[in-house]
Amino acid sequence: MRYARCVLRIDFEHTKDLGQNVRKVAIPKLEFSQWYKWENRNRYQLKICSGVYLIAISTKNLENEKPLFSDVVYIGMTKRKQGLQGRWRDFQRAINGGEGHSGGKTIFKDKGSYHVWIEKLYVSAMGIECNAIKPTSEDYIKMGWVAFLEYEAFAQFYKEVGGHPKYNTQ
Repeated sequence: MRYARCVLRIDFEHTKDLGQNVRKVAIPKLEFSQWYKWENRNRYQLKICSGVYLIAISTKNLENEKPLFSDVVYIGMTKRKQGLQGRWRDFQRAINGGEGHSGGKTIFKDKGSYHVWIEKLYVSAMGIECNAIKPTSEDYIKMGWVAFLEYEAFAQFYKEVGGHPKYNTQ
């Protein structure tokens, strides 16, 4: 089956000329928390929410620092019922050789089990409060924000660092 190629070109500098085929949508500003040591990730207040997260692996002490994309090795997101903490649990399992998170498995293949690393692991997040268990129409919109914000994080990484984070392979 062949698919038609569809391209929508938007001049972001001149949004008033978008016409009737495009609409403006309010989306929260991309703002990540400070870095948390991996062991302290459950201190993040919105851990039960859907959201976007950054992973850093560093010998520097990044805890409580504002995230810089130059430190980021992985960008992820979740809209799961278990929220960020559920996705981070999958990541924890994968960096120790288990299943459930492709980014974590990629890191494990490169570095081995987390227990033997010299570097420290850090996480930063932007949670979006929504009900992923029994979503309303408003919650579905918020879950769409999560997807958009993940792509915005990739775009920001590309702009500031170039390419994509080391362990984002999909």
